[in-house]
Amino acid sequence: MIIAVLRHHVRTIAKLAKPSLVPAVIAAVVVATGGHIYERQNRENFRSELKIKVDNELSLIASRVEAEIDANIAALNGFANAVAIRPDTGAEELSGLATKLLLQNPLMIRVSAAQGGVVGAAFPPGSQQWFIGTDLNKFATTRSAMERAASMGKPVIFGPVRLPSGRSGFELFLPIVGKAASGTLSWSLVEAVLDDKALYRAAHLREEGQELSQISDGRMQVDVRLAIRDVSVTDNIQDAFLGEDEVFRNAPVIRELRLPGGVWELAAVPVGGWAQEPENGDDIRLAIFAAVVIVVMPILLTGGLVNERQRNIAKLKARESEVLSLSHRLNLALEASKIGIWEIDLKTQERSWDERMFHLHGLSRNGRDPTYDEWRATVHPDDIGAASSVLLRSLDQGLEYRSQYRVVRPDGGIRHIRNVGSEHEGADGRAKIIGISWDVTDDVLMTEQLRAAKAMADLKNVELADAKDRIEHNALHDPLTGLGNRRMLDKALERLSAAGAERPPGVAILNIDLDRFKQINDTLGHAAGDAMLVHASEILRSNISADDIVARIGGDEFVVVLSGAPDNTALAALCDRIIAQMRQPVDYNGFPCRFGVSIGIAVARGATIDARKLLVNADIALYRAKENGRNRHQFFTETLQAEVVTTKRVADEILEGIERDEFVPWYQPQFDASTLALAGVEALIRWRHPREGTLTPDRFLRIAEELNVTAVLDRLVLEKSLADRMRWAAAGLVVPKISVNVSAKRLQDHELLASLQGLSIAPGQISFELVESIFLDESDDVVTANIEGIKRLGIDIEIDDFGTGHTSIVSLLKIKPKRLKIDRQLVAPVIGARREQALVRSIIDIGRSLGIETVAEGVETMAHAEMLGILGCDLLQGYAFSRPLSSGDFLAFATAKGLRMAS
Repeated sequence: MIIAVLRHHVRTIAKLAKPSLVPAVIAAVVVATGGHIYERQNRENFRSELKIKVDNELSLIASRVEAEIDANIAALNGFANAVAIRPDTGAEELSGLATKLLLQNPLMIRVSAAQGGVVGAAFPPGSQQWFIGTDLNKFATTRSAMERAASMGKPVIFGPVRLPSGRSGFELFLPIVGKAASGTLSWSLVEAVLDDKALYRAAHLREEGQELSQISDGRMQVDVRLAIRDVSVTDNIQDAFLGEDEVFRNAPVIRELRLPGGVWELAAVPVGGWAQEPENGDDIRLAIFAAVVIVVMPILLTGGLVNERQRNIAKLKARESEVLSLSHRLNLALEASKIGIWEIDLKTQERSWDERMFHLHGLSRNGRDPTYDEWRATVHPDDIGAASSVLLRSLDQGLEYRSQYRVVRPDGGIRHIRNVGSEHEGADGRAKIIGISWDVTDDVLMTEQLRAAKAMADLKNVELADAKDRIEHNALHDPLTGLGNRRMLDKALERLSAAGAERPPGVAILNIDLDRFKQINDTLGHAAGDAMLVHASEILRSNISADDIVARIGGDEFVVVLSGAPDNTALAALCDRIIAQMRQPVDYNGFPCRFGVSIGIAVARGATIDARKLLVNADIALYRAKENGRNRHQFFTETLQAEVVTTKRVADEILEGIERDEFVPWYQPQFDASTLALAGVEALIRWRHPREGTLTPDRFLRIAEELNVTAVLDRLVLEKSLADRMRWAAAGLVVPKISVNVSAKRLQDHELLASLQGLSIAPGQISFELVESIFLDESDDVVTANIEGIKRLGIDIEIDDFGTGHTSIVSLLKIKPKRLKIDRQLVAPVIGARREQALVRSIIDIGRSLGIETVAEGVETMAHAEMLGILGCDLLQGYAFSRPLSSGDFLAFATAKGLRMAS
């Protein structure tokens, strides 16, 4: 009967519970699982708290041990200082100090003093008498400890050590530093032994490594197993001298205690081990069971509502999925835009930040939101006030919160953060402000860069304007003298030419060139030359008015433009004054420098003035002033103009004559003074002018030198002379030699020897006549090398016009010419003037002594020829025999006369 009733009740309950059976089971599992997780978390929290407690206990133990050792070291240090201060301390006084030290420091069971490592005194004297005389150097451990203490000048502790009395302790060594009156300390070291058991008791430790029971100051305590070992030498770690080594193998809490001369490692584990269970474990399990019952029973009793509940759960899950999706998309958007979200409780000032906000402010989350002080610490000091006031103002006025401030990151970097927020009421009914923040550093930097670029551009524009002014000034002025330059002069002349009626009635231009300036530059250097130029510019400035212009247009050339030019008398007086002032010596570093000036003057008066032509005229006048001896002035005249025109015409015709092959050699024969046989000819240049006929060198050679074509003419004469000699030889006339004049320009030609090597010249057939005024004494290396090369080619060297130039005997020895040509000025008076005869004879004797032949030119009569032959001259040349002849005339002359050839 009872069984039947029970069956009926079971079926009824099962029927009622069937719809909710699965949810009930799930609920039971969930609650049980949650309870299990909570129980496990409780266990982990208990063990974590246990570890913290053990760590705190270990820290306290280490502090007590360290404090006890430091106190005893300090006491021993005081003892050592007392001995050091009174280095000649006697035994009785030392005993008193030691007794006092031992009484005040009960951990010390021995104190001693040693000199050189040998113990000389030990206290207490009764029990430690045996220690006196012990040589501590004999023991490796004590010797090492003493050496370390002496080298560091600090106390050293090691141990524990076993004493003969059976006790053990830690030994302290401390060096004594001081100086005795006798120069030597009585004691160099003090030693003490700390009783290890007393030390453990003082630190509230038992010998087996457990802490003694004590009343704490209200903090939670835990019983720990402790072990201590010496780890001073990392590769030789000792066994634990307190506690058991097993403690170090059970995941202990470790703390290092750094003592003088060594390092102790303290390890601690709780007495019950790390695996012990929390005291509330049973209560939690009971609560879990009760929770399962409480949860499952209502589910089972409300089975009829299970289906509805399932539908509601399905809807909630769908909404949750949608929320999660939206949240995910929002997170992606925030991550992409690098925007942080924040919320502030206006009453408590508590802040709620997301990860991005922590990143923006350079903070670590650490599992909690930042405080106001932490936020304030990240804000730049200059922006804190503004950031706070903007928030308060927006709240007071009910406006949207907008602000921007700088954040100082831990690495010192500055970031600019922009914030936007608005006030709202939270779910708890409290007023809050929520908003977003993002990094605008790049925008700020770009704005600053643009602002700086604009400022730089404005500055550059100012600099460019200044530079333009400087460039224009430099372009128009000479940097050395500060005068105008050629460009400024050209602009001034253009203005004068274009001025017309507004121009002054007269304009004068002075073209000024310094004389002897090159010599100053070459001898005293360019600095001296610059000083002279500055001095000259100051003189010119002082002699003109403010309306006049003075410019430096060349190295040592100046131009002065005088507006409203005075008459020629006043201009001459002005030039004389300038010349006189320039002539005055100028001191340069103790050297008096003298130079002069040549001035060319051109004046124009009238309505139309060509300023550029006026400058050219002044230059022409300057050229004539230099020709007339320098250091003077010269006015431009029409006569000068005509000469310039003539010179230019002749120069053009010379160039055209070279192109049309109008220059030819003429020949004047030379005769042996003894036999009057033909010894050779001298080739003299002639110009077959198309209008004026044959011209001699005096009509064109000066202008040819100015055109720098004398070397070309020399080459033409040489080549045509060789061609004429070949024609004469074909006609049966063999001329022993031909003398050809060579100019200084030709001798300075680097290509001279190369051009001569291409000609067919037999040795002795050609002689080069060098004018004595070439200054052979001062000839450069190129001239000397060319002369030597000419001689190697078989070409003889003759010195022309000897006796009128600068050739010295040393030059003759150096050059070794073949012949000397005595100038016609010495030959002409030789008949009736004994002095000239003696001079000519001396020249002939000098030549003979040096093996040099002599040639007399300008022999006008046979009487001259006879006298020169008597004086010993070798060759004769002059009108007495023949005038210069063209190539054909010379061939006819030689054939008609039937001249004999000199051997």
